[in-house]
Parts: sequence; structure tokens; C-alpha cells
Amino acid sequence: MVILTRQSKIYQAARAMADNHIGSVLVSGPNGLAGIVTDRDLALAVIGGGLDPRTTPLGEVMSEDVVTCEIKAELGDAVRLMQEHGVRRIPVTEKGRAVGLVTFDDLVVDGSVPPEALRAIVSAQLEVEAPHKPAGLLHPERPERPERQAAGRARALMRAKARAEATYSKLVKAVAQPAKLDPARAERALLVGICMLCRRLSPQEAHQLVAQLPSMLQPKLEKCLDGPDRKVTAKAIETELASVLGVDAQAAAATLKSVCNAITESIAAGEVDEIRGQLPEDMKHLFPLSLK
Repeated sequence: MVILTRQSKIYQAARAMADNHIGSVLVSGPNGLAGIVTDRDLALAVIGGGLDPRTTPLGEVMSEDVVTCEIKAELGDAVRLMQEHGVRRIPVTEKGRAVGLVTFDDLVVDGSVPPEALRAIVSAQLEVEAPHKPAGLLHPERPERPERQAAGRARALMRAKARAEATYSKLVKAVAQPAKLDPARAERALLVGICMLCRRLSPQEAHQLVAQLPSMLQPKLEKCLDGPDRKVTAKAIETELASVLGVDAQAAAATLKSVCNAITESIAAGEVDEIRGQLPEDMKHLFPLSLK
């Protein structure tokens, strides 16, 4: 991480990026983090905007609306922010002062973030609105009549919906196959299992878990974030699953394990370990320690 000032010149930022093999620098101000400048910003400013790199200060080309996260935040928070804001870099702050930087490249190299979450970050960035590209489209299109623009946005929404449905279906299938359930019953098992699990966790941890799950599932879990309820045990979840699905205790236990395995495959390894840390001993076996 390199931090420069508003008065630093464009060429100094370019030199810092080249010397440190990085794609951005942070810009500090009197009150802490003031902005961020990427290699793309420099290219657009110098080549596209005709600015003199030796005289133009970073304050003129930096992005001031910086999305940040606090140092105590979880990795899942950074992933969620990248997805929500279409950015690849999240400065880490402590009392307004930059102390680190999480980048998309870091997530790829770390290997603990599911591929679908990484794809969502890239898609979110590509879908950011531009002069010749309405929000939601991945690539620029030539100017069109208003009715065609509306149709383009509708198609983009349909594609986004299709991606969300595919991600959700994949999670349901991950429960259905090992538990030998049809999709409808697997979906009920998934909702029951995750909802009761969320109620066993603290509200903050439950929110972090839900944030990493498929978007179609998240609204259905909003009522399940009022924990921690220490009455929720593995046995209690199995009993509820047996009642909802009409299966015996052995099948309910196998279904719960399938639900937990599906969750594990859908969220970051660090989040799995955080969940395990809040569970009582009789539930820790549902989420084995990450080897990553």
C-alpha cells in the first residue's frame, strides 16, 4: 500500500505504482483518507485528458467517493462492498486513517472466496453505468432510441435474474442430491437449516453469513437474524427438519449435514471458521476447521 498526498503529482503516482508493482495509490488529506487513484485513472487523465503528469496534482484526478471498511471488518464485508459498489479495491481504515488495502487480486490469490462471489464482483464493475452503456449492461452499445434502451435494461435485468436463479438452484441441488430430496423439499430443508443456524449466531455473524449466500435466499432469512438463541442445537435443528420433511431422525441428521456442507461451499473459508467459533461443541462437527 502506498499513500501520497493531494499535492503529489501524477508522475509520482505512476512511479510508485511501477516501483511497487501495484495498480493504485491512496491519497491522504488533513482528516485522513481523501481518495484513491488507479492506473486506469492515470491513463485516462494523461492520455485521454491531455493533462501534464509532472504538474497535475493527484487531487485533480483522484476518486473522492471511496468505499472503505473498518479494520475490524470481516473478509465477507469487503467482498460484499465490492459487489455492491462495483469496485475492485477497498481501503481498510482505522478511525478514518488508511491502514491497509484489500484488492480483487488479493481475493483471487487467497483462494478463500468462492468463484461465484468473484464473478459477481467483476459483473458488478462491468455493469456500472457509462455514457454509452446503461447500468446493468456488460459492454457499451451504440446510442439507441429510448424504447431500445429500455429493452436493453430489461434484458440486463433478466440476465441478472437468471444468474441469481442459477446460483440459488445450485445451492438447493447441493442439498437435494446427497440428502436424496426433491428440489422443493431440499429448498424447505435449506431454509429451515440456515434459519435456525442464523438464530444460534450473534446478529452480526448471522448478517455476515447471509450476505455471502445467494441473493434470492437473503430476503427469506431476514426474520432469522435475532440471535443468539442458545436453545438451538444440532438436535433441535434435526427435530425440526424431521417434522418439516416427514423423515426419521437419521435422515434428518444427514439432511442437516448436507445443508451445512452446501453452506461451506458457498461462503469464504474464513466465514466458516467464524461460524464454527460461535457454535457449541455439539454443533462444531457440522463445520470442520478450514484447511486453507
